Amino acid sequence: MQMVRASVKNIPLIVKMKIEMFRELNLNTLLEDDVEEKMNQTYQTLYQEDKLCHFILYENDQMIAIGGATIKEDIPFCFFKTPYYGYILDIYCIPEKRRNGYATEVMRYLLKWLEEKGVHNVKLKPSQMGSKLYEQMRFELSNEMEKWI
Repeated sequence: MQMVRASVKNIPLIVKMKIEMFRELNLNTLLEDDVEEKMNQTYQTLYQEDKLCHFILYENDQMIAIGGATIKEDIPFCFFKTPYYGYILDIYCIPEKRRNGYATEVMRYLLKWLEEKGVHNVKLKPSQMGSKLYEQMRFELSNEMEKWI
């Protein structure tokens, strides 16, 4: 196993895995037609600003798991003494390697990166499949609510 911090050159592969994740969650119909191009551009900008980081776990030169974290500065956090928070995204493990602790290992690297960036609060939106992992990592249910309209 080898954990690697992704670079800009890895973004196209990360974006392809993210789109595959959306397909697995049956969310691909919500995506724009040019989503791959937009994701690539957005991720490149965030990488250049050092507000986005991904780690990739390789086994025998095959990418088996990825995960990302970003720094967000939206309302109301932008009014706090620490005006940003961390957001976990793009956690994905190839189906045949799931339930082996790989996503947990990727999460550890992401949380360390966020801590080094001075983040005090980390959020994420778990899939049904990932909820148990995040509970084991001591993430708590928040009092946020959402409604799709």
